[in-house]
Amino acid sequence: MPSAENQFNQFYLERFPKTNDKTLRAWSAADEYLLQYLQEFEFKKNTKILIVNDQFGALTCSLSELNPTVWTDSFLSRTAIINNLNLNNLSESSAHFVNQTSQKLESPTIFDLVVLRVPKHNSLLKFQLATISSHINSNTKVIAAGMSKDIHKSTLKLLEDIIGSTTTSLAKKKARLVFSTAEQKYELETNELISHYRIDSLNLIIKGMPGVFSRDGLDIGARVLLNHLPATRAGQKLIDLGCGTGVLGTAAAQQNPNLELVFCDESWLATESAKLTFESNSEATTDSQQDSDRVTYLTTDCLRGLENRHFDFVLCNPPFHQQNVQTLSIANKMFKQSSEKLKDSGELRVVANRHLKYRPLLNSYFSNVEIISKDPKFVVWLAKNPKS
Repeated sequence: MPSAENQFNQFYLERFPKTNDKTLRAWSAADEYLLQYLQEFEFKKNTKILIVNDQFGALTCSLSELNPTVWTDSFLSRTAIINNLNLNNLSESSAHFVNQTSQKLESPTIFDLVVLRVPKHNSLLKFQLATISSHINSNTKVIAAGMSKDIHKSTLKLLEDIIGSTTTSLAKKKARLVFSTAEQKYELETNELISHYRIDSLNLIIKGMPGVFSRDGLDIGARVLLNHLPATRAGQKLIDLGCGTGVLGTAAAQQNPNLELVFCDESWLATESAKLTFESNSEATTDSQQDSDRVTYLTTDCLRGLENRHFDFVLCNPPFHQQNVQTLSIANKMFKQSSEKLKDSGELRVVANRHLKYRPLLNSYFSNVEIISKDPKFVVWLAKNPKS
């Protein structure tokens, strides 16, 4: 079982979702560098710590004795952290988890230490830094960590502009630390927090929270799938799986206002985006109470928590990366769970890059799999007759 050794303790850590690739660890050189640096930090029993974007729990497990507040937008990361706390006989209650879709943390706490793994998207980093800026003061240590290739001039500028004076460490094992001193507070403008654009051909307004896939423009894969939405009847049930901004489910509802919808994603900011998108396009034509009765927004691991053999359609534009690692495991789980949730007459429609080998995966869970559209870059798969 993979283990990470640092100055606090030795912990067994596993990735989630689990992978058969033994070369992938549940921690990175950036985690190691950060924890090594924290040897110099004088912790007291009442030290207030905020951990942001811990991926699998290396930081949370190492600092669990100090009851840190842990903020991640990823349901998968949160599950991994909890799994690894349990794996190491550490109490889940040793970490206070928050998920944020607004700029105010649940507690008005001023933190003594903020440790942040630099996220992939600058819009998410900007949102997180702006939120953090109201919960720190000049005595707070703010330390960001990441692989050197992921820390750019734009990263440092955001830290300078939002937090204050910023310096960097030397690189170590291709990882780098960034140190900032709190000098001001920063409030995002509404257009910085929530982006929006219009799809004129469908007369749709799409809204996106920070860090959400395709928040600034329609993904070309989703554009292809929008041309192959299923014909639905009143009262049928459709899932927008990995919903992001909710464009697929909202477009399906535009064609059939009496469709029952579930928007699913592993990101709280994504399901909030889907809610904003759907409500922006439905408020002029439908009753808000009707919407609340027929539309569900669920932040979960794929389709976990939904009823089996209950749905008529699943639409999916699956990711093929987890953080920076290319993988088919997420798509495989999406296909498997879709086959479990769909009725015997149900359909899964998937858009994918042509090079991705999805047919063997789909054939594992569905009796009837065909390509209904293909171009030089994308294919649309139709999978029917889920195997029981």
